[in-house]
Amino acid sequence: MLHKKPKREVVMIKQYEPTKAEHLAGVIAGTANTSTSMATVQRSHRFPLHIFVVIENLAKKADCSVSAMINQLLEVGMESLLKELPQEIAQEIHHVTQEQIDKANSSVSQTLGKKK
Repeated sequence: MLHKKPKREVVMIKQYEPTKAEHLAGVIAGTANTSTSMATVQRSHRFPLHIFVVIENLAKKADCSVSAMINQLLEVGMESLLKELPQEIAQEIHHVTQEQIDKANSSVSQTLGKKK
């Protein structure tokens, strides 16, 4: 009589991925850091003083440039907003046209947080 070995069940544990907001909070608190490289588009923007003061203070606390902090705050806000939109609209927003790609005029590397 042949005995079949029981099949072993493979259980995959999904590792928790923090949200962009959770990660940025870690950077500001000094418990995380991040480095990125990306294509960039030059834009000029006027900030209300009360918003800029907070951004500048966050950047100082996170040991990064104001520009890097603005980019991270935009990422956090967009991630949050896209979760609230219907999926079809979120997909439309992520569509990139050749015209948009052609606007990229440089590449930048940004580091946030203190190196451990």
